[in-house]
Amino acid sequence: MSKQPANKSAFVIHAFKQQPPKDPDLPRRSWDKLEDAIQQIFNENAGDLSFEELYRTGYNMVLHKHGDVLYNNVETVLKERSSLLCEKVAVHTDETFLAAVKKVWLDHKRSLLMVRDILMYMDRTFVKQNQKKPVYEMGLAIFCQNCTRAARVKVRLRDLLLDLIKKERDGEKIDRDLVRSVTQMMLDMGKTVFTEDFERPFLESSQLYYTMWTETRIATFSTPEYLKNVDTRIQEEAERVKACLGLEYNAGDGGIKNVVETQMIQRQMQALVDKEGSGLVRLLEESRVEDLRRMFDLFTRVPDGQRIILEKMSEHVLQKGKDIVQSSEVQGEPLQYVQNLIELKDQYDKLIADAFRGEKAFTNALYKAFETFINLNSRSPEYISLAMDSHLKGSKSKSGALVAASEEQAEMQLERALQMFRFLQEKDMFEKYYKQHLSKRLLGDRSQSEDMERKVIQMLKNECGYQFTAKLEGMFKDMNTSSDLNERFQQHMHQMRVADGVASSISVDLQVKVLTTGFWPTQPSVQCELPPEIAKACGIFKRFYLEQHTGRQLTWQTTMGNADLKARYDKHYQINVPTLSMVVLLLFTDSSSGVMSYKDIERSTTMQPNDLKRTLQGLACDKFKLLVKDPKGKEVGEDDNFSFNASFSNRMIKFKLSSIAPLKETNEEVQASRNKMNEDRNPQIDAAIVRVMKARRQMNHNQLLIEVTKQLQSRFQPNPVVIKKRIEGLIDRDFLQRQRGDMQTYEYLA
Repeated sequence: MSKQPANKSAFVIHAFKQQPPKDPDLPRRSWDKLEDAIQQIFNENAGDLSFEELYRTGYNMVLHKHGDVLYNNVETVLKERSSLLCEKVAVHTDETFLAAVKKVWLDHKRSLLMVRDILMYMDRTFVKQNQKKPVYEMGLAIFCQNCTRAARVKVRLRDLLLDLIKKERDGEKIDRDLVRSVTQMMLDMGKTVFTEDFERPFLESSQLYYTMWTETRIATFSTPEYLKNVDTRIQEEAERVKACLGLEYNAGDGGIKNVVETQMIQRQMQALVDKEGSGLVRLLEESRVEDLRRMFDLFTRVPDGQRIILEKMSEHVLQKGKDIVQSSEVQGEPLQYVQNLIELKDQYDKLIADAFRGEKAFTNALYKAFETFINLNSRSPEYISLAMDSHLKGSKSKSGALVAASEEQAEMQLERALQMFRFLQEKDMFEKYYKQHLSKRLLGDRSQSEDMERKVIQMLKNECGYQFTAKLEGMFKDMNTSSDLNERFQQHMHQMRVADGVASSISVDLQVKVLTTGFWPTQPSVQCELPPEIAKACGIFKRFYLEQHTGRQLTWQTTMGNADLKARYDKHYQINVPTLSMVVLLLFTDSSSGVMSYKDIERSTTMQPNDLKRTLQGLACDKFKLLVKDPKGKEVGEDDNFSFNASFSNRMIKFKLSSIAPLKETNEEVQASRNKMNEDRNPQIDAAIVRVMKARRQMNHNQLLIEVTKQLQSRFQPNPVVIKKRIEGLIDRDFLQRQRGDMQTYEYLA
């Protein structure tokens, strides 16, 4: 330790020998001063007060450990003041009561702020150390307890507020600022005070009000009128609670939003949807977009609202679709059948987009309904194919109006018809019919546009894959190959004429289309004796073809061909006729008497009775009567005679004679065709099962059913019973086996 220098003496401070005496009268004098100042503040006479001096007085009381005295005395004064204000308010009439509450509240708050400033030191030290309420908060709580929640004020305050809100709901004009100030007062006093004294009674009264409101209107208003009123009410209520109460309409799960929408929408929506004459079905039928959108928007606000609209719409669309597909008016009218379906879909696509905000659930429900009712009619695949056939041919309707006035319109109609195709479960049945119709268009040169034909095939390929259109594309390939082949054949005939004149005596211009058996629809082979000159030309073509393609076999399909004839009646005509009709007509060029019996024609042509009768019916009983039948009648019998119709006349020089269509299939034939289609599906089911099992090696029965169905649904919807039978067949053929100990699990055998 260092020593102090010798020349400097140490400075020592000694404690007071005696503490200065305390002033025992300090708390009383200080409080008297502060109390007088507080009273002056409450009486709005604070202009002459020295707030600095008052602050110092409060500071000294706390500093000298008299904080508890100060705090308790302030609390007593505030209680007395609040009780006095309560008496002051209570004497007011109902007309001025709320205004009086507002005034004393604002005055009291302003006074409390000034008192708080004087006693700020107590708030920062004594209140904080002893965990008491600050002066301002204590003043609010005391005012709440002794004034606004006093027996003479509380109920009256609540009832008058609710009465004003009810008056505004009924259309009267009220002082919104007054209501807002009073409710804000309750909020300032605490969330509990606001909830118990106002919010809960407000919600209860609102529930009662809107319950009575709905009961008086639901029975008399139509659904659109009711919803329009509800929409207006909700907007008004949202504005009201914000302006009068300072609340957000959407605030809280159990707030005013829940009360209003539960009473006016949720409890009434089933009745509104089902309302006779103005419910959802009527709005859908009349495509009232604005009313439907309002219903959707309002119902979306409450639980299950969308579901109720969705289910009703689905039910209605399903019934509308069933009416179309089961209607006797469109049976046999494919164009009308498909057009009605397209119009129905267009109508509801637009409604979903405009009225239901494009909600995906509604689109899915619409598609599900279409898939259900379109597949109720077993002829849907055929009708859709026939409708597309009409557009691709550019045919005319019964009224004579052109169905497709341009290629662009035809393409649009085809795309819309293809939308119906997407809903088909039996797409393989559509493929069968489409192949038949395409073959007739290609072989008869009846397509409006080859480019359009190929566009449709590309659409089908995009939809169902390459396998679906492989045979259709093969048909086009055959047509192109046949075109090149006919050019070479014509060159061959020319060379023969130049070389030895063998073909010079043949006056027939033969155009042959060579079709690959697997691509084209299977046609029954019709027996027919061709005229000698045509048979000779066919023989030359056959030798020419087989010289280039050894090992192939040609079979003549006379039912699929046609011929251009030059005929002389009252004038020269150019007539396009089916091949079988040509064979019959050419018999009359060699007939000496001009009359032939049915038996003679049958003997000369060797045609089957059904084919011959249809051919003769087309020549003698249809629109163009090129032959005369004796006796007259629409049916052809084996005892009939036929002669050349010398009196035939027609305004057109060139026309086409169509063959008589065969009779409609009987139920037995339809069932046989269906059975044949089911048999054709069996190999596809087998292949799908093997593909899945080869990839998985082991699989549960139900999982296998799901996977196989998923693979095949692009072509048809397989029956689970049939899949099970095919699995049993594959087990018998040792492709699969059941797992030991688990009969429901299959294993793949390599």
